[in-house]
Amino acid sequence: MGDLGGPLGEVPLQPAISGSHAERDARLRLLTAQIPAVVWTTDRDLRFTSGVGAGLRALGLVQDQLIGISLWDYFQTRDPEESQIAAHLSALRGESVGFKALWATRTFEAYVEPLRDELGAIIGTLGIALDVTDRERAERERTLLQAKLRHQQRLEAIGTLASGVAHEINNPVQSIMNYAQLIRRRSGPGEIETYATEILHETQRVASIVRNLRSFARQEGEPYAEVPLSEIVASTLALISVMMRKEGIELRVDVPADSDAVRCHPQQIQQVLMNVLTNARDALNERYPASHEGSLASGTERKIITIRSRPAQGGFSRLTVEDNGIGIRASMLEKIFDPFCTTKSQRPGAGLGLSISLAIVREHGGSLVVESEHGSFTRVHLDLPVAAAPS
Repeated sequence: MGDLGGPLGEVPLQPAISGSHAERDARLRLLTAQIPAVVWTTDRDLRFTSGVGAGLRALGLVQDQLIGISLWDYFQTRDPEESQIAAHLSALRGESVGFKALWATRTFEAYVEPLRDELGAIIGTLGIALDVTDRERAERERTLLQAKLRHQQRLEAIGTLASGVAHEINNPVQSIMNYAQLIRRRSGPGEIETYATEILHETQRVASIVRNLRSFARQEGEPYAEVPLSEIVASTLALISVMMRKEGIELRVDVPADSDAVRCHPQQIQQVLMNVLTNARDALNERYPASHEGSLASGTERKIITIRSRPAQGGFSRLTVEDNGIGIRASMLEKIFDPFCTTKSQRPGAGLGLSISLAIVREHGGSLVVESEHGSFTRVHLDLPVAAAPS
């Protein structure tokens, strides 16, 4: 993009500025050189004829650098439907066009209109683009913060509900457990003792599920704790494994009971793991929509989620969740942590799960990495700082 001599200098300025043409051009050049924008003109062949603006620096360009270069070559395309090219072609037909463009990793809001001579004939295009990258980043961060607050409010509501439900359920469950223990002690060996033992086992499972639900939805304010990864995995699976089995999903867990302890808010990391597992479930159901419990005993259409841990390396312990679902397209892979980005084609979603999960993990000093091949698999690696060894 070059200077404002040539066609752009012929555009009348209102109101008139006193002084010579050279002085007016110098003032205009000084003004446009300081605003975070790019102003340019092209001829009818879409070759740059001028351009100024502080926005050039963000593109790695300087004034006059692109004069004579075609827009087709600069944007490396021959597609007339490309947004930047289409806007300029419309301007050559007499239309004024606004559009958003991504130039050299920066986001611009651009406006292009016909450039006319003194007789009104179209001799090229005149464009201005405002760099809105920082503004959009701030808007995304604000949106993510609002989403996290709404997410926390929902969890608090669930916690209140779970606390009330647990209070109402625990008393009758405890009574059932007591009566089952009495029956087992008084019946002696035999069929009745077997039934009583089974009742006791199932009521203990109900009590465990209620405890896990309360733990999952517990409100903020708790300090960090040193928790084994195996404990986080077990408490999460207690809430989701039944649903997985009903949908024909096989869970393979390779997390030793003596796995590394990580320093974290257990409930928050459990929320992250729950979200990752839910995404894996959705990916499997999208790839195998007709499958259900018992239908995937063999063959290539088995729905599998594998959860495995890796011993600590470099002060971080890794938990990996892998599924053989629909996978993620390469074009979407770099965007999946953006707020409101979703890969779910068959079921609408807010697209906030991974962005919130990433924020939680980063607050813990960890990282969340996704690798995937469309139509084959997805792996999510959760790295968390390992708890300090006791002195």
